[in-house]
Amino acid sequence: MGRDLSTEFTASRRVFEEADEVLGFKLSEMMFQGCPADLTLTKNAQPAIVAVSVAALRALEHDTGMDASEIYSFSMGHSVGEYSALVAAQALSFSDCIRLVRTRGEAMQEAIKEREYAMSACILRNSKIADVVAEVERVQAGIALDNTATGNQGTDAGEVVQVANINSSSQVVLSGTRSAVDAALTSLQTKRLAMRAVNLPVSAPFHCKLMAPAKEVLAARIAELSPIREPGLWTMPVISNVTAEPHETTASTQALLAEQVERPVLWLQSMQLLKNSHGISRWGALGPGNVVGNLVGKEYAKDIVRRLSDAAAIRDFVSVLDRQAQRGF
Repeated sequence: MGRDLSTEFTASRRVFEEADEVLGFKLSEMMFQGCPADLTLTKNAQPAIVAVSVAALRALEHDTGMDASEIYSFSMGHSVGEYSALVAAQALSFSDCIRLVRTRGEAMQEAIKEREYAMSACILRNSKIADVVAEVERVQAGIALDNTATGNQGTDAGEVVQVANINSSSQVVLSGTRSAVDAALTSLQTKRLAMRAVNLPVSAPFHCKLMAPAKEVLAARIAELSPIREPGLWTMPVISNVTAEPHETTASTQALLAEQVERPVLWLQSMQLLKNSHGISRWGALGPGNVVGNLVGKEYAKDIVRRLSDAAAIRDFVSVLDRQAQRGF
């Protein structure tokens, strides 16, 4: 994970070295040649994802000689990717970013001890997102009534299911306890709102109220670091996962980063904001894998989507930018 970037780009290698120094252990060794089971633990996976994303960004900036804001007009990231997006906009230093996502990952992993949980991606049947969300909320309301009747109250008791991600017009992700997620999936399929579901290999049920303890831990860490710079120093707007609108102030950005761990990722609404309000038709997906790029590409099939997940893709994009510059674009 990220090894080719470290090998081919000095700027990327420096990112991994800084991450190792900040964390106090060799995350890079775990990423390049370690045990996959260790890397997939949330406390390790989150800083690793961010490190690869920023390493790809630094490689692109170095090889083009341009700042990210000279290439892109907006920045946004999916879930933990929002931290990378803030780094890209110079709203957050990389060192503080790594400190925060390590705390975030540890807290999210700790929040779900001894609970059987699940996250499942649902493929919808030409359904309205609002109808899907309403049905999941109806299932959760029924569960809440059962919790009350049996005396199980609070986020650490009873069953929980919520819509965690609205990824596109045809995909949402459910998160919560296993039996509640299964109940919601059954209801969505019975009512022909969803066709099928894929269980995700995650180590915690992200973006639901089971993450309330993690939110408190992360909020305290954010208050300790006060990491977000004043917006006047940012180089481009950054879209919030929680609001699907640009972040506005230092204080509200820090508050929303804490809220984000238990609130749904409004990815579809964020894409729609950029597409419909700002006319965006060219997208760059920097980071490991192709999930985010594929979500954009499927939603807007006629748009140009650059999936910059490895060294070869970055070098190809740099060549494209060079040709455009030569032509005066």
